[in-house]
Amino acid sequence: MTEWIKQVLKMFTDARRNVERGFFAQWFKTTDEDYTKSEYVEIDVERTTNVVAPTLRDYTTGAVIVKSDSWKENKFRPPYTALENPINVNELLKKQPGESDDASRIGDWFGRLAKKVVDSLARYHRMIGLQVDLQCAQIMQTGEVELRDDKDGVTYKLNYGGATTHFPTVSISWGTANATPVDDINALADVVAADGQVEPSMLILGDNAWKNLLKDSTFQSLVKKDGLGLGTLQPGLRTRGGVYHGSVDFGSHTLEIWTYGGTYYKLGSSVPQRYLDSDAAIVIARPEDVDFRTVYGGIVDDEKDMDAPFTEIVPRVVTFGDTGEGTGFICVHDRVYHDKQRKTWTAESSARPLSIPVSIDRFGCLKTQNA
Repeated sequence: MTEWIKQVLKMFTDARRNVERGFFAQWFKTTDEDYTKSEYVEIDVERTTNVVAPTLRDYTTGAVIVKSDSWKENKFRPPYTALENPINVNELLKKQPGESDDASRIGDWFGRLAKKVVDSLARYHRMIGLQVDLQCAQIMQTGEVELRDDKDGVTYKLNYGGATTHFPTVSISWGTANATPVDDINALADVVAADGQVEPSMLILGDNAWKNLLKDSTFQSLVKKDGLGLGTLQPGLRTRGGVYHGSVDFGSHTLEIWTYGGTYYKLGSSVPQRYLDSDAAIVIARPEDVDFRTVYGGIVDDEKDMDAPFTEIVPRVVTFGDTGEGTGFICVHDRVYHDKQRKTWTAESSARPLSIPVSIDRFGCLKTQNA
């Protein structure tokens, strides 16, 4: 293996470290059985008391996917995401910004091409990972997935059929006279416990919901009684941007209180968007007590799609994840190909992730403003 290929391989390996599981994605697992080669994924969304980026298009037809109905027959079609960057060879003959004059440090045009390819793929991998985070955040607040294209049009919408009682709106807005936030939280926790047959353990609040809860006299008396003593922490959540505030008894339920203020950007926008609505209050069981999945639909791979010498550098399929049980997080298909006529090389990443709340009854989200 030549020295420059070794250098590019190291760059590619280092770039993979930039993709991390987000706060809400901590509840969603991906195991080997969730990586599929199928157009559709079949999985049962369970009712516990009775017995889930840039333009998204159908890669087989090029048509925009629009899902307006809830799932049927437990059969889901994961959305398709593809990101690409055409690189003109003529531009690579120029010295690049920040590049050393020393040609031995990948200063020739092909070395520059390799670096641009690696940088592009690393950026796409992170963008796809953030789309998974967004799906998970949406599900835990609405029971739905709604994805948009670069023009902010809805291209994929899927309702998992969560009960309306799990997504209530308060009768009196928090922060106003006669509001009853403690009773509202307790009532939602009762619903989750009864329908999900599991003890809810965590309360996750948006910024406004947390500020208004702190103003409530009934909550203040609970804090004095409990002292916001430390409960059993979820250290993984803390490292993903969640802030732990202690635990408090809401009726018969002891809930850890967390806040999360993470943001993302829509493609082409400089305005930050919140993963968690500022007025939301999520009640949910611990990650180990829910069955949430992120599954991957199949993508046709053809070895001829990858042009040399990138066959030696870029893996066809890249999987990011944690170690231990539930090792998966995202699965991306990469390819690099050459258009000789237009003198361009194109780096492309594609994936078909779909997050699914299998145990649909083991969480709920309260809207704390009655607007």
